[in-house]
Amino acid sequence: TVNEKKYIKPNKERADIAIKLIWLVMLIEIISATSSFFQYRLLMKISKGEIISVQVANANDTREQIVAIVYLIVFFISGITFIKWFRRAYYNLGVRTKTNYTEGWAAGAWFVPIISLFRPVQIMNELWDKTSKLISEKTNTPTTSRPVIIGIWWALWILSHFIGRYVLKLGMKAETIDDYINSTVGDMVISILGIPLAIITVLIINSYSKKEEELARIEKQILEETLSND
Repeated sequence: TVNEKKYIKPNKERADIAIKLIWLVMLIEIISATSSFFQYRLLMKISKGEIISVQVANANDTREQIVAIVYLIVFFISGITFIKWFRRAYYNLGVRTKTNYTEGWAAGAWFVPIISLFRPVQIMNELWDKTSKLISEKTNTPTTSRPVIIGIWWALWILSHFIGRYVLKLGMKAETIDDYINSTVGDMVISILGIPLAIITVLIINSYSKKEEELARIEKQILEETLSND
């Protein structure tokens, strides 16, 4: 092994937890998009001069605040569980072969300005490529190519990130009805983008988790055969 003091650690449970929380985030994205749509309809009525009662306006604001708070909490927890899975996967790869970065980068790269725009996807690509190569070498089979879905996943993540920052600034500066309408439309766009992003993230975790399990099974089989021959 590359480092004899390190051992492969189980990662299936972390993958399962990350997937469940991402599904929960997607559910809240759907609720958020629906809530934003109701707010959009309300704002359009106001822009046309219709009278809206204080109770209706307050109910809308309360609903939007609750959805936003729940989303932030769940998204934060989901992010932690994903990064824990991601870091463990990179740690396991580092035990098996030389990696381009240290294990800490699999977590830290998400929080460093500029680097967060490209390093996480570089690590994801490395995880897939090197794990595929290890399986290929141990089974004498052709190496499976990296799925296009990883590029789509990262493009959606970056797009959501920049639109999110723009909408946040827009919402903070909103003064007129038109400003609030544009901000609400932006919120709907982010929530809608979040749905395919969640689905693709789950597919990637699931696919890599199966690949990681396959490699562990092959290694166990090789070890058992080696011991039996001895």
